[in-house]
Amino acid sequence: MDSFASRMNNYRNIINERLAKVVVKKTPISFYEPVQYILESEGKRIRPILVILACKAVGGNDACCLDAAIAVEILHNFTLVHDDIMDNDDLRRSKQTVHKKWDEATAILAGDGLVALAYHYLLKTEIVQIKEVCDIFTEGIIELCEGQALDKEFENSFDIDLTQYMVMIEKKTARLLMISTEIGAIIGGGNSTHRKILREFSRQLGLAFQIQDDLLDIELTSGKTFGSDIKQKKMTFLLVHALNNASQRIRDQIMKIFHQTEVSQEDILEIRDMLELSGTLKFASQEIDFRINKAQHLLNKLEPSESRHDLNMLLNWILERKS
Repeated sequence: MDSFASRMNNYRNIINERLAKVVVKKTPISFYEPVQYILESEGKRIRPILVILACKAVGGNDACCLDAAIAVEILHNFTLVHDDIMDNDDLRRSKQTVHKKWDEATAILAGDGLVALAYHYLLKTEIVQIKEVCDIFTEGIIELCEGQALDKEFENSFDIDLTQYMVMIEKKTARLLMISTEIGAIIGGGNSTHRKILREFSRQLGLAFQIQDDLLDIELTSGKTFGSDIKQKKMTFLLVHALNNASQRIRDQIMKIFHQTEVSQEDILEIRDMLELSGTLKFASQEIDFRINKAQHLLNKLEPSESRHDLNMLLNWILERKS
């Protein structure tokens, strides 16, 4: 029997092979070359894999959902391109971001083209519920944009609470995972109960994923750039919790650092120490465990299968990943 890792690699290979064939035209080169560049970037392909696993977990055939899986991955790449512009990031997946390799206008156009290509592939899916699938996809894009808008609104905003932050990451991070599993369940022939279970499963997965991402930002042993969120003065789960729950002394010190023109490596280490001292790091780890446990409980409501097992293994990966 194939291992979980080998099955995931097989799915990634299938997805990468299909992504390599998305761009058929070559001209105008200023449009198609950046689009190809984006789709060739190596990624974990979590979202299209979720489409496939959700489809199979309800008894469907993965061959029926591959176009939808590609559509979801193309949409995900659109969000990355526009996020990079808004955050002025230089690198993505160890490569130059599109707006740095070319320019912002080219990146915006490439992102727009990716949305159109995502719909092109989604509409290849031959099911009677295609209108419903398109509605879920479209509403998801709107919520993704809402999440990005909230993320920008929260920058340098020190009076938000965890409830507001969780709403933002549900829209910005969890929503695309929810789109993936619900569409996969529909294509696989799942009933309303299956869809509800998988949608809520991926919501919990997405929330845990983002909190873990925030935590990894200040882990010295992670594969991420240490303290990049703090350097950008972004509100993360950790900072929101600390600013709402830590002692006044710790809150004042965090605010003092954030009001500096630049944040140094020493400042990041100091903030990390304060987050640990205030119990924020422990609280974040407990919150991740809580979300993962809820997701596992939901999965147990599905019939036992290899795909249910693989969905559960993805949860374990969230806890173990380093980047």
